[in-house]
Amino acid sequence: MDRILRSVILGAGTALVMVVAVFGVISVARPGWLRLFFRNPVAIAVDASGVVAPTEVGAPTSEPLPSPGAGGFCNAPEQMTLAILGVDDRIGDYSVPSRTDALMFTNLRFSEREAGVLSVPRDLWVAQANVDLTGISEDRINLSYVYGENYDVPGGGGGQLKATVAGNFGFNVDRYVLVNFDAFVRFVDALGGIDVDVPKAIYDSQFPAQEGDGTIVFELAPGLQHMDGLTALRYARTRHQDSDYERIKRQQLVALAIRDRLFSGDGLTRLPALLSALRGSVRTDLSPEEIAMLLCAGPQIPRESIGTYAVDGNYVIPWTSPGGGSVSLPNRETIGPLIDGFLGRADVP
Repeated sequence: MDRILRSVILGAGTALVMVVAVFGVISVARPGWLRLFFRNPVAIAVDASGVVAPTEVGAPTSEPLPSPGAGGFCNAPEQMTLAILGVDDRIGDYSVPSRTDALMFTNLRFSEREAGVLSVPRDLWVAQANVDLTGISEDRINLSYVYGENYDVPGGGGGQLKATVAGNFGFNVDRYVLVNFDAFVRFVDALGGIDVDVPKAIYDSQFPAQEGDGTIVFELAPGLQHMDGLTALRYARTRHQDSDYERIKRQQLVALAIRDRLFSGDGLTRLPALLSALRGSVRTDLSPEEIAMLLCAGPQIPRESIGTYAVDGNYVIPWTSPGGGSVSLPNRETIGPLIDGFLGRADVP
Protein backbone atom coordinates (compact mmCIF):
# COMPACT_ATOMS: atom_id res chain seq x y z
CA MET A 1 0.00 0.00 0.00
CA ASP A 2 2.73 2.48 0.97
CA ARG A 3 4.74 1.66 -2.15
CA ILE A 4 1.78 2.27 -4.46
CA LEU A 5 0.83 5.51 -2.75
CA ARG A 6 4.35 6.85 -2.88
CA SER A 7 4.59 6.03 -6.58
CA VAL A 8 1.35 7.89 -7.24
CA ILE A 9 2.55 10.93 -5.38
CA LEU A 10 5.92 10.98 -7.11
CA GLY A 11 4.43 10.34 -10.53
CA ALA A 12 1.75 12.95 -10.30
CA GLY A 13 3.75 15.95 -9.24
CA THR A 14 0.75 18.22 -8.89
CA ALA A 15 -1.81 19.05 -6.24
CA LEU A 16 -4.57 17.71 -8.46
CA VAL A 17 -3.25 14.20 -8.70
CA MET A 18 -2.47 14.19 -5.01
CA VAL A 19 -6.13 14.91 -4.28
CA VAL A 20 -7.11 12.20 -6.74
CA ALA A 21 -4.75 9.72 -5.09
CA VAL A 22 -6.16 10.36 -1.62
CA PHE A 23 -9.71 9.83 -2.75
CA GLY A 24 -8.74 6.90 -4.93
CA VAL A 25 -7.45 4.93 -1.95
CA ILE A 26 -10.79 5.24 -0.20
CA SER A 27 -12.81 4.58 -3.36
CA VAL A 28 -11.06 1.26 -3.82
CA ALA A 29 -11.82 0.24 -0.25
CA ARG A 30 -15.32 1.71 0.05
CA PRO A 31 -16.69 3.01 -3.28
CA GLY A 32 -19.97 4.33 -1.85
CA TRP A 33 -18.14 6.42 0.74
CA LEU A 34 -16.29 8.37 -1.96
CA ARG A 35 -19.47 9.98 -3.23
CA LEU A 36 -20.00 11.74 0.10
CA PHE A 37 -17.17 14.08 -0.83
CA PHE A 38 -18.37 15.03 -4.32
CA ARG A 39 -21.26 17.42 -4.96
CA ASN A 40 -23.31 17.86 -8.10
CA PRO A 41 -20.98 16.23 -10.63
CA VAL A 42 -21.30 17.30 -14.24
CA ALA A 43 -20.43 15.46 -17.40
CA ILE A 44 -18.78 16.77 -20.54
CA ALA A 45 -18.73 15.07 -23.91
CA VAL A 46 -16.72 15.68 -27.06
CA ASP A 47 -18.53 15.09 -30.33
CA ALA A 48 -17.02 13.62 -33.48
CA SER A 49 -15.86 17.04 -34.69
CA GLY A 50 -13.91 17.65 -31.49
CA VAL A 51 -16.29 20.33 -30.19
CA VAL A 52 -16.84 20.36 -26.45
CA ALA A 53 -20.49 19.64 -25.73
CA PRO A 54 -21.61 20.04 -22.11
CA THR A 55 -24.40 17.69 -21.05
CA GLU A 56 -27.07 18.01 -18.40
CA VAL A 57 -26.06 17.42 -14.81
CA GLY A 58 -26.03 13.73 -14.07
CA ALA A 59 -26.61 12.73 -17.69
CA PRO A 60 -24.26 10.18 -19.26
CA THR A 61 -21.68 11.54 -21.65
CA SER A 62 -22.32 10.87 -25.35
CA GLU A 63 -18.75 9.69 -25.60
CA PRO A 64 -16.59 8.54 -22.68
CA LEU A 65 -12.90 9.18 -22.37
CA PRO A 66 -10.87 7.77 -25.27
CA SER A 67 -10.36 4.02 -25.20
CA PRO A 68 -7.26 2.63 -23.51
CA GLY A 69 -4.00 3.38 -25.28
CA ALA A 70 -1.67 0.95 -26.94
CA GLY A 71 -0.15 -0.04 -23.61
CA GLY A 72 -3.57 -0.88 -22.21
CA PHE A 73 -2.37 -0.54 -18.60
CA CYS A 74 -4.86 0.41 -15.88
CA ASN A 75 -7.56 0.88 -18.54
CA ALA A 76 -6.09 4.37 -19.06
CA PRO A 77 -6.74 6.41 -22.20
CA GLU A 78 -3.82 7.59 -24.29
CA GLN A 79 -4.14 10.99 -22.63
CA MET A 80 -6.40 12.97 -20.32
CA THR A 81 -6.51 16.66 -19.44
CA LEU A 82 -7.75 17.85 -16.06
CA ALA A 83 -8.31 21.33 -14.61
CA ILE A 84 -7.63 22.08 -10.97
CA LEU A 85 -9.41 25.23 -9.83
CA GLY A 86 -8.96 27.16 -6.59
CA VAL A 87 -11.82 29.42 -5.51
CA ASP A 88 -12.19 32.05 -2.81
CA ASP A 89 -15.39 30.50 -1.48
CA ARG A 90 -15.57 32.19 1.92
CA ILE A 91 -19.02 30.78 2.68
CA GLY A 92 -17.51 27.32 2.31
CA ASP A 93 -20.36 25.42 0.67
CA TYR A 94 -20.22 26.67 -2.96
CA SER A 95 -23.72 28.11 -2.60
CA VAL A 96 -22.50 31.38 -4.14
CA PRO A 97 -20.42 30.93 -7.34
CA SER A 98 -16.92 32.32 -6.91
CA ARG A 99 -14.13 33.30 -9.27
CA THR A 100 -11.48 30.71 -9.96
CA ASP A 101 -8.44 32.67 -8.82
CA ALA A 102 -6.11 29.70 -9.31
CA LEU A 103 -6.22 27.87 -12.64
CA MET A 104 -3.94 24.95 -13.39
CA PHE A 105 -4.27 22.33 -16.12
CA THR A 106 -2.66 18.90 -16.16
CA ASN A 107 -2.22 16.91 -19.38
CA LEU A 108 -1.52 13.25 -18.60
CA ARG A 109 -0.08 11.32 -21.56
CA PHE A 110 -0.35 7.79 -20.25
CA SER A 111 0.78 6.06 -23.44
CA GLU A 112 4.04 8.06 -23.34
CA ARG A 113 4.41 8.12 -19.53
CA GLU A 114 4.65 11.92 -19.64
CA ALA A 115 2.69 14.88 -18.29
CA GLY A 116 2.51 18.66 -18.55
CA VAL A 117 1.28 21.25 -16.04
CA LEU A 118 0.07 24.62 -17.33
CA SER A 119 -0.75 27.62 -15.11
CA VAL A 120 -2.87 30.49 -16.44
CA PRO A 121 -3.22 34.00 -14.93
CA ARG A 122 -6.67 34.86 -13.66
CA ASP A 123 -6.85 38.19 -15.54
CA LEU A 124 -6.36 36.67 -18.98
CA TRP A 125 -9.02 38.26 -21.22
CA VAL A 126 -10.69 35.63 -23.42
CA ALA A 127 -13.81 35.01 -25.47
CA GLN A 128 -16.53 33.51 -23.28
CA ALA A 129 -18.50 30.59 -24.71
CA ASN A 130 -22.25 30.03 -24.32
CA VAL A 131 -23.24 33.39 -22.77
CA ASP A 132 -23.32 35.76 -25.76
CA LEU A 133 -27.12 36.04 -25.48
CA THR A 134 -26.63 37.69 -22.09
CA GLY A 135 -24.52 40.41 -23.71
CA ILE A 136 -21.26 38.88 -22.51
CA SER A 137 -18.90 37.94 -25.32
CA GLU A 138 -15.55 38.18 -23.52
CA ASP A 139 -14.16 38.66 -20.02
CA ARG A 140 -11.49 37.44 -17.62
CA ILE A 141 -10.98 33.69 -17.68
CA ASN A 142 -11.50 33.46 -13.91
CA LEU A 143 -15.16 34.44 -14.44
CA SER A 144 -15.96 31.51 -16.72
CA TYR A 145 -16.98 29.26 -13.84
CA VAL A 146 -19.18 32.00 -12.36
CA TYR A 147 -20.96 32.61 -15.68
CA GLY A 148 -21.63 28.90 -16.12
CA GLU A 149 -23.27 28.72 -12.70
CA ASN A 150 -25.19 32.00 -12.86
CA TYR A 151 -26.56 31.62 -16.38
CA ASP A 152 -27.51 27.93 -16.20
CA VAL A 153 -25.04 26.85 -18.85
CA PRO A 154 -25.36 23.08 -19.45
CA GLY A 155 -22.71 21.49 -17.30
CA GLY A 156 -22.61 24.51 -14.99
CA GLY A 157 -19.39 26.28 -14.18
CA GLY A 158 -17.26 23.32 -15.14
CA GLY A 159 -18.93 23.06 -18.53
CA GLN A 160 -18.49 26.78 -19.18
CA LEU A 161 -14.80 26.70 -18.30
CA LYS A 162 -14.20 23.68 -20.52
CA ALA A 163 -15.95 25.27 -23.49
CA THR A 164 -14.08 28.56 -22.99
CA VAL A 165 -10.70 26.81 -22.81
CA ALA A 166 -11.44 24.79 -25.94
CA GLY A 167 -12.52 27.88 -27.88
CA ASN A 168 -9.51 29.97 -26.89
CA PHE A 169 -6.65 27.52 -26.62
CA GLY A 170 -7.64 24.61 -28.84
CA PHE A 171 -7.48 21.78 -26.32
CA ASN A 172 -10.23 19.94 -24.50
CA VAL A 173 -10.42 19.68 -20.72
CA ASP A 174 -11.83 16.27 -19.88
CA ARG A 175 -12.50 16.66 -16.15
CA TYR A 176 -12.13 19.27 -13.41
CA VAL A 177 -11.55 19.47 -9.65
CA LEU A 178 -12.69 22.53 -7.66
CA VAL A 179 -11.25 23.21 -4.20
CA ASN A 180 -11.89 26.25 -2.00
CA PHE A 181 -9.10 28.08 -0.22
CA ASP A 182 -10.27 27.08 3.25
CA ALA A 183 -9.89 23.41 2.33
CA PHE A 184 -6.39 24.16 1.01
CA VAL A 185 -5.39 25.71 4.35
CA ARG A 186 -6.76 22.74 6.30
CA PHE A 187 -5.06 20.29 3.93
CA VAL A 188 -1.61 21.86 4.31
CA ASP A 189 -2.04 22.11 8.09
CA ALA A 190 -3.03 18.44 8.20
CA LEU A 191 0.24 17.68 6.40
CA GLY A 192 2.14 19.48 9.16
CA GLY A 193 3.06 22.33 6.83
CA ILE A 194 5.27 22.44 3.75
CA ASP A 195 8.81 23.63 2.97
CA VAL A 196 9.19 26.09 0.09
CA ASP A 197 12.46 27.53 -1.20
CA VAL A 198 11.38 31.15 -1.68
CA PRO A 199 13.49 32.66 -4.51
CA LYS A 200 13.03 36.30 -3.48
CA ALA A 201 11.64 38.32 -0.58
CA ILE A 202 7.92 39.04 -0.48
CA TYR A 203 6.48 42.30 0.78
CA ASP A 204 2.81 42.85 -0.02
CA SER A 205 1.25 45.81 1.77
CA GLN A 206 -2.13 45.29 0.10
CA PHE A 207 -2.85 41.64 0.77
CA PRO A 208 -6.60 41.06 1.35
CA ALA A 209 -7.50 40.54 4.99
CA GLN A 210 -8.91 37.19 6.02
CA GLU A 211 -12.16 38.86 7.07
CA GLY A 212 -13.87 41.94 5.67
CA ASP A 213 -12.61 44.31 2.98
CA GLY A 214 -9.40 45.53 4.62
CA THR A 215 -5.79 44.68 3.84
CA ILE A 216 -2.78 43.41 5.77
CA VAL A 217 0.97 43.39 5.22
CA PHE A 218 2.31 40.00 4.13
CA GLU A 219 6.08 39.53 4.38
CA LEU A 220 8.26 36.53 3.71
CA ALA A 221 12.06 36.29 3.66
CA PRO A 222 13.90 34.53 0.83
CA GLY A 223 15.31 31.06 1.33
CA LEU A 224 13.85 27.83 2.65
CA GLN A 225 10.67 28.58 4.60
CA HIS A 226 8.40 26.25 6.53
CA MET A 227 4.82 27.34 5.89
CA ASP A 228 1.58 26.46 7.61
CA GLY A 229 -1.60 26.36 5.53
CA LEU A 230 -2.45 30.05 5.84
CA THR A 231 1.08 31.16 4.98
CA ALA A 232 1.20 28.81 1.99
CA LEU A 233 -2.12 30.17 0.76
CA ARG A 234 -0.94 33.75 1.11
CA TYR A 235 2.31 32.95 -0.69
CA ALA A 236 0.36 31.33 -3.54
CA ARG A 237 -2.02 34.30 -3.81
CA THR A 238 0.19 37.37 -3.27
CA ARG A 239 0.89 39.47 -6.35
CA HIS A 240 1.04 43.18 -5.48
CA GLN A 241 4.85 43.26 -5.16
CA ASP A 242 5.28 41.91 -8.70
CA SER A 243 2.56 40.47 -10.94
CA ASP A 244 0.01 37.76 -11.57
CA TYR A 245 2.57 36.04 -13.79
CA GLU A 246 4.96 35.61 -10.87
CA ARG A 247 2.08 34.47 -8.70
CA ILE A 248 1.24 31.51 -10.91
CA LYS A 249 4.87 30.41 -10.72
CA ARG A 250 4.63 30.58 -6.91
CA GLN A 251 1.53 28.40 -7.12
CA GLN A 252 3.55 25.75 -8.92
CA LEU A 253 6.25 25.94 -6.22
CA VAL A 254 3.59 25.38 -3.57
CA ALA A 255 2.09 22.45 -5.48
CA LEU A 256 5.48 20.75 -5.74
CA ALA A 257 6.15 21.40 -2.05
CA ILE A 258 2.89 19.66 -1.19
CA ARG A 259 4.01 16.68 -3.29
CA ASP A 260 7.35 16.60 -1.47
CA ARG A 261 5.66 16.73 1.93
CA LEU A 262 3.30 13.90 1.07
CA PHE A 263 6.28 11.85 -0.09
CA SER A 264 8.20 12.45 3.13
CA GLY A 265 8.56 9.90 5.91
CA ASP A 266 5.35 10.50 7.85
CA GLY A 267 3.29 12.17 5.13
CA LEU A 268 1.20 9.09 4.41
CA THR A 269 0.44 8.47 8.09
CA ARG A 270 -1.61 11.68 8.02
CA LEU A 271 -4.17 10.23 5.60
CA PRO A 272 -7.16 10.37 8.03
CA ALA A 273 -6.50 14.05 8.81
CA LEU A 274 -6.08 14.84 5.09
CA LEU A 275 -9.40 13.24 4.27
CA SER A 276 -11.10 15.16 7.06
CA ALA A 277 -9.63 18.40 5.73
CA LEU A 278 -11.16 17.80 2.29
CA ARG A 279 -14.58 16.59 3.40
CA GLY A 280 -17.38 18.55 1.74
CA SER A 281 -14.89 20.92 0.10
CA VAL A 282 -14.28 19.29 -3.28
CA ARG A 283 -16.33 19.37 -6.45
CA THR A 284 -15.40 17.25 -9.46
CA ASP A 285 -16.85 15.42 -12.44
CA LEU A 286 -14.34 12.59 -12.12
CA SER A 287 -16.10 9.28 -11.59
CA PRO A 288 -14.88 6.81 -8.96
CA GLU A 289 -13.76 4.55 -11.80
CA GLU A 290 -11.69 7.33 -13.35
CA ILE A 291 -10.12 8.12 -9.99
CA ALA A 292 -9.20 4.46 -9.56
CA MET A 293 -7.65 4.55 -13.05
CA LEU A 294 -5.57 7.60 -12.10
CA LEU A 295 -4.47 5.88 -8.91
CA CYS A 296 -3.29 2.91 -10.94
CA ALA A 297 -1.75 4.79 -13.89
CA GLY A 298 -0.19 7.66 -11.97
CA PRO A 299 2.90 5.68 -10.89
CA GLN A 300 3.74 5.15 -14.56
CA ILE A 301 4.63 8.85 -15.00
CA PRO A 302 7.98 9.64 -13.32
CA ARG A 303 8.62 13.10 -11.87
CA GLU A 304 11.37 13.87 -14.39
CA SER A 305 8.85 13.38 -17.21
CA ILE A 306 6.53 16.15 -15.96
CA GLY A 307 7.02 19.53 -17.62
CA THR A 308 5.81 22.81 -16.09
CA TYR A 309 4.55 25.73 -18.19
CA ALA A 310 3.16 29.17 -17.32
CA VAL A 311 1.39 31.82 -19.35
CA ASP A 312 3.52 34.74 -18.18
CA GLY A 313 4.43 38.11 -19.69
CA ASN A 314 6.17 36.45 -22.63
CA TYR A 315 2.87 35.07 -23.90
CA VAL A 316 0.44 37.95 -23.43
CA ILE A 317 -0.21 41.52 -24.54
CA PRO A 318 -1.11 44.09 -21.81
CA TRP A 319 -4.51 45.65 -22.42
CA THR A 320 -7.15 47.78 -20.72
CA SER A 321 -10.64 46.27 -20.60
CA PRO A 322 -13.76 48.24 -21.55
CA GLY A 323 -14.36 48.72 -17.82
CA GLY A 324 -10.90 50.18 -17.30
CA GLY A 325 -9.30 47.11 -15.74
CA SER A 326 -5.72 46.02 -16.40
CA VAL A 327 -5.88 42.65 -18.14
CA SER A 328 -3.85 40.58 -20.58
CA LEU A 329 -4.68 39.35 -24.06
CA PRO A 330 -3.25 36.02 -25.23
CA ASN A 331 -0.48 36.57 -27.77
CA ARG A 332 -1.52 34.01 -30.35
CA GLU A 333 1.91 33.89 -31.98
CA THR A 334 3.80 33.00 -28.81
CA ILE A 335 1.17 31.15 -26.80
CA GLY A 336 0.59 28.52 -29.48
CA PRO A 337 4.03 26.88 -29.08
CA LEU A 338 3.61 26.99 -25.28
CA ILE A 339 0.34 25.07 -25.54
CA ASP A 340 2.00 22.60 -27.91
CA GLY A 341 4.72 22.02 -25.32
CA PHE A 342 2.18 21.55 -22.55
CA LEU A 343 0.37 18.93 -24.67
CA GLY A 344 3.64 17.19 -25.59
CA ARG A 345 3.39 18.12 -29.25
CA ALA A 346 6.61 20.15 -29.37
CA ASP A 347 9.49 21.40 -27.25
CA VAL A 348 9.21 24.95 -25.91
CA PRO A 349 12.35 27.07 -26.55
